[in-house]
Amino acid sequence: MPGVDLNYFMRQATKLTEKIEARKKELADETLEGRAGDGRVVVVVNGLQEVRSIALSKDVVDPAEVPLLEDLVTAAVNAALAASRAHMQRELAKVSGGVNLPGLLP
Repeated sequence: MPGVDLNYFMRQATKLTEKIEARKKELADETLEGRAGDGRVVVVVNGLQEVRSIALSKDVVDPAEVPLLEDLVTAAVNAALAASRAHMQRELAKVSGGVNLPGLLP
């Protein structure tokens, strides 16, 4: 194809991949949280959707209420992971200019 510089496109793709990978490393240090039960259960995750901590209010730790506690922890983890996914997608879209590259963006 005359006038098309495939090497230029390959270099641009490589630069974009490097920028996205660098941003992913930064996301590992960012935290988001999910809450459940009016904040009685708080889950903190990083920008790569890894759980960093789970905090439980003393009033939810009742042996008779274990099923409720399990539901609250599950809800808080899901809320934190949803926040992390949305944050990661927004941040990586900034780097990629909104272009979705298979295998690079979740």
